Amino acid sequence: MNNKEIKKELRKYASLERKKTNEWFFKTGKGQYGEGDKFIGVRVPDVRKIARQFVEIELEALAKILQSEIHEERLVALLILVEKNKTAIKKKDRIEQKKIVEFYLNNKKWVNNWDLVDLSAHYILGQAVFDGLKPKNIFTKLTDSSSMWDRRIGIIAPWIFIRNGEINLTLRLSKKLLSDKEDLMHKAVGWMLREAWKLGEPNKKSAITLKADKQSRKKGKKSQEQVEQFLIQNYNHLPRTTLRYAIERMEEAKRKRFLEGKF
Repeated sequence: MNNKEIKKELRKYASLERKKTNEWFFKTGKGQYGEGDKFIGVRVPDVRKIARQFVEIELEALAKILQSEIHEERLVALLILVEKNKTAIKKKDRIEQKKIVEFYLNNKKWVNNWDLVDLSAHYILGQAVFDGLKPKNIFTKLTDSSSMWDRRIGIIAPWIFIRNGEINLTLRLSKKLLSDKEDLMHKAVGWMLREAWKLGEPNKKSAITLKADKQSRKKGKKSQEQVEQFLIQNYNHLPRTTLRYAIERMEEAKRKRFLEGKF
């Protein structure tokens, strides 16, 4: 099992039409955030399928794929890493889990597009911090970075805390990032605020680990109140994109009030 086999398998699913679509969707043109990124045209479900087939590959070989100029090769490497991490967590193998998160951090320069971040950061780095294998201040360091992709990792990775009912970390990091100039960061912050707000929804679904009892419902409602208060207190500094993302799941009347600034 080696990197050449994975590359060969990926190309079985590649299509020119998908390649063109991805190059447009991930903004690979001159001056755009994905400038220079190269695609071969493989759908994410197919990349996931391949990742599950090669989960036993050694990290040394995986590094060569992760450091590829081809987007789908970097993606398959990260999805393999996520699968490896899930296995380590299931086995309670903290040594392996720590090895995986160190590998992730050492190679994060290759986690350089929004999908690569969003499909890996909370599963690997976020989980490692949640499990006490890394300190929480790593998120602050990442959100202070000059690299937009580092900053995105820094705000997306704590999603695992939200999923476990803890939102204060996300609120603190979100406030730091309100002055960020990048639209992709405005979207990321709004998205995480929306996820925090969703804890108070009556029909919580996948990924929310709070139990549907009286105490968790009360905690969820408190999370909604905290997010809404955050939006009100920082309203004059909120990028419009962040606001729209954050309030997306609110009832229409409340959403309209937030859009108009009428609290």
